Amino acid sequence: MAFVLGWSRARLFAHWDEPLPPADLRRYAELAERRAAGEPVAYIRNLKEFLGLEFFVDARVLIPRPETELLASRAIAWLQAHPGATMVDVGTGSGALAVAVARACPDARVIANDVSPDALDVARLNAARHGVAITFLEGSLLEPLASPVELIVANLPYLSLAEYEGLLGTSIAYEPRPALTDGADGLRWYAALLEQAPAKLAPAGALLLEIGSGQPAALLELAAQRLPSFEPAVYADYAGLPRVVELAS
Repeated sequence: MAFVLGWSRARLFAHWDEPLPPADLRRYAELAERRAAGEPVAYIRNLKEFLGLEFFVDARVLIPRPETELLASRAIAWLQAHPGATMVDVGTGSGALAVAVARACPDARVIANDVSPDALDVARLNAARHGVAITFLEGSLLEPLASPVELIVANLPYLSLAEYEGLLGTSIAYEPRPALTDGADGLRWYAALLEQAPAKLAPAGALLLEIGSGQPAALLELAAQRLPSFEPAVYADYAGLPRVVELAS
C-alpha cells in the first residue's frame, strides 16, 4: 500500500483511515493478486535494498540476497586493504554487489561481467542510478577479461538441480533459472572458474566466492586441486552458516 501511494510506512500508519482513490485501490488489488500468486515483492516493486542501497530489479535478474552482503563486505574490506586494486564481479546480475563495492571503494577499478546481456542492461541501469563508473563485459566467467585482476568475486549459480527443483513451489520459480542452478551439482561453474583463475589473477591476488552452506568441503577440495598454493578461509553469514570462501595467494 505504501508503494502504491508513494508514501512512507510511517505516513501510511498515521493516515490509515483516509479513503483510497479508486485508481489506487485498483492498483493495490492488482499488486496484491500478483503477490498472492507467489511473485516476489522485489519484482512487484522493481526494488530491492542491498547494503543500504536501493536497486532496480526485474525478472531478468536474480534478487539480491542478504547473504550476499557478506560477500560484498569481504570484497570491500579486501580492496580497502589493497588501494588501487582491480576487482571483477563474475556473474554480476543486477550489479548490486559491483555497485556497492564501487561506492565504498572509489579508488578501486571495478569490472562486472555476465553471460546474460539482459542482466547487464539492468546492471548498467543500477550503476547509472548510483553514479559509479564500472566496466561491463559480456561473456562466460573470466573469459572476457583482457588482463589479470587482483580480486575475483563470484556469486555463481550454486543450487544443485535437485535443490532447485525442490524449491519450484516457492517464489524462486519467478527468478531466472540460469542464475540459480547449474543444472548439475551446484559446483560446475565454480570448477570452471577455478580452472581459469590462474591465468586471470594477478600476483598476490585473491578470490572471494559465495557458496551453498553444504558446499565448503567440496569447494575447498576443488581449490586444492587447481590452486594448491592458495590459503583458504571460510566466513559465516548472518545465520552462522558457511557462506563465503576466500582463497588468497
